Amino acid sequence: MILDIHADIFTDIFNKKINGESNIIEKYHLNKFNQGGINGGIFVFWTKPNSKYDNYETFKKMMKYAKDEVEISKNYLSISKNYKEYINSLESGKITAMMNLEGLSVLEGDISKVEEIYDYGIRFSSLTWNEENEFACGIKVNNDCGIKEKGKEYIKLASELGIVIDVSHASDKTFYDIYNNTKKPIIASHSNCRKLCNVGRNLLDEQLKLIKDTGGIVGINAYRDFIHEEKSKKDLKNLINHIDHMVDLIGIDSVCFGFDYCDYIEDDVQENIHARKEVTIGLENASKTQNIIYELKNRGYKDTDIEKISNKNFLNFIKDNVNK
Repeated sequence: MILDIHADIFTDIFNKKINGESNIIEKYHLNKFNQGGINGGIFVFWTKPNSKYDNYETFKKMMKYAKDEVEISKNYLSISKNYKEYINSLESGKITAMMNLEGLSVLEGDISKVEEIYDYGIRFSSLTWNEENEFACGIKVNNDCGIKEKGKEYIKLASELGIVIDVSHASDKTFYDIYNNTKKPIIASHSNCRKLCNVGRNLLDEQLKLIKDTGGIVGINAYRDFIHEEKSKKDLKNLINHIDHMVDLIGIDSVCFGFDYCDYIEDDVQENIHARKEVTIGLENASKTQNIIYELKNRGYKDTDIEKISNKNFLNFIKDNVNK
């Protein structure tokens, strides 16, 4: 069983629904899930910051479209709000996911919307994508900007409600501000190791250790530019090096998969922000996911350790932290 804790499925649904398509999961994703052995994970809502879609009215439409498509797909797919629902759905044989809001810019600075998104089912969220918004600053902001007062308010309310904070895409200052403003476990749903690939989106060793110290988890990201700085080494084998490094640094129990497959959102509605002609060799899309299992075995990982990375670590995390 493989659980991918960062999949932009709901973003793709929005892109295709506004163009009049329907039954999107079955048409575009189900076969890839089945071929790759993916049983679910976390599905993501994302819209490009500062675009015409970056507002709460659009986000409500995204939530409605997602709900409609889940209903269409109910024979093989289920969205869960807590651990018990999640386990029951997996045991019934369905693809099972929780929901993540990637970046809070769609809230337009309105904290009063947080309970509404929680009631809808959002159980994970990042404060920012790469941008600066009313809550915090992302990794591409060219100043020493961290979380803002509204970000602190959000963290407090999210902690009270039961929304887990995701630090992927946060600036370094935002990361440390989040760590210093919450007593709850935090996650990085789709981030690699900066020591092995020196890009801002990857995490410093110190940051990885702090996530582990909170009781959090880190999802390994399959996006090629976060694997290696040399073009010829942006492949699956070098991605496994990131797993090796994380396991050595923070232990096998803190590492998961957060693939962030770019083929999930290739529509030009999002201005191709995630669509890339070049892909990670050996892990080109979700249908190829079994390749990482084979490579882990070749690298000497035991079946019990592969099971932890593939699903158990995430399941243990939501058992402890997403149970309301």
